[in-house]
Amino acid sequence: MPKLSVIVPVYFNEANLPTTIPELQQTLAGIPDMDGELVFVDDGSGDASYALLKDAAATDPRIKVVRLSRNFGAHTALLAGVDHATGDCLAIIMADLQDPPELLRTMVEEWRRGSKLVIAARETREDRWIDRVFAGFFWWFIRRFALKDMPRGGFDYVLFDRAIADIVSRTRERNSHLMTFLLWTGFTPKIIPYVRRQRRAGTSRWTFSKKLKLFIDSAIAFSFVPVRAMSAVGLVTAVVGFVAAVVVVVDRILRGTPVQGWTSLMVVVLLVGGLQMLMMGVIGEYLWRTYDESRKRPSYVVSDTLNL
Repeated sequence: MPKLSVIVPVYFNEANLPTTIPELQQTLAGIPDMDGELVFVDDGSGDASYALLKDAAATDPRIKVVRLSRNFGAHTALLAGVDHATGDCLAIIMADLQDPPELLRTMVEEWRRGSKLVIAARETREDRWIDRVFAGFFWWFIRRFALKDMPRGGFDYVLFDRAIADIVSRTRERNSHLMTFLLWTGFTPKIIPYVRRQRRAGTSRWTFSKKLKLFIDSAIAFSFVPVRAMSAVGLVTAVVGFVAAVVVVVDRILRGTPVQGWTSLMVVVLLVGGLQMLMMGVIGEYLWRTYDESRKRPSYVVSDTLNL
C-alpha cells in the first residue's frame, strides 16, 4: 500500500496545533488505500509547540516530530521535513490550516493518475493591500523571468512524488525557495484551485523582511535578470555619458560655450556612484551565496526527534 507523508512546518503555532493535529489525523484516516504519516518540523519555536507535538506523538505513532536546534527558516525546515519523510508521495501544508486539509484527498487522486507534482493554487488572498501588492509583484516577476508555470498567486500547498523528493534531498541548495524549486524540476504540474480559509487562531510570523529575503533568494536562484539588468544599466549609462560628452565638446568647438556646472557634475558623480554601489550589492549577494554553499555546513541541526 502506498504511503503519504504530510510535512507540517511549525513555528510559534501553539494556538493552532490543538485543532491542527486532530484535523490532519482525521484527514489521513479518510484517504482510502493509503498509509500515512504526519511529519512536524519544529523550526525553533519559543512557545509550547514542541510540548504539544510531544504529547501527540506519544499517543499516535504516525506523528513524527523533527525538532531543529534553532530557527533556520521556512525553506530549511521544509528540507528537514523532506529528508525525514518516508512516503511514496509527500505533501506540504502550513500549521495554521488556512489551506483546507480535505483537499489532500483530491491531490492524492491526481497523484494516483500519474501527476508527479500537484499544486493547490489559492484563488483569492485576504491579506493587507500592501501585502497583496508585494505578493502580486513577486509572483509576476517569477512568472515573467523565471518559471512561466508558476500560478499567478503562487502556492505553498503542494503534493509531489518521491522522485521529486529525492531530487530535493540530493540538491541541498541553500538560500532558495522550495516551492519554486519544485517547479524548476520540470515536471508538469496539475493545478487545483481552492479558496483559502480564514485564520482561526494565532498570528502570522511571515514578516516583511522574510518576504523580502524570499524575493531576493528567488530572483538570484532562478533568474538571470539581476545580472543582465546590471549590464543593461551600465550600457545605458555609458551611452548617455558618451552622448553628453560629445554634445559638450561640439558645443565648445562650434559656439565657444564654456564648460561649467559643478552642481551638474556632482549630480552625475553621485548618480553613477550610487548605481555602482547598487551593482556591487547585487554582485555581493551572488558572492555570499557562493561562499555559503562552499562552506559545506549542514543545512540544519536536529536537536531531537520523536517516532523516527
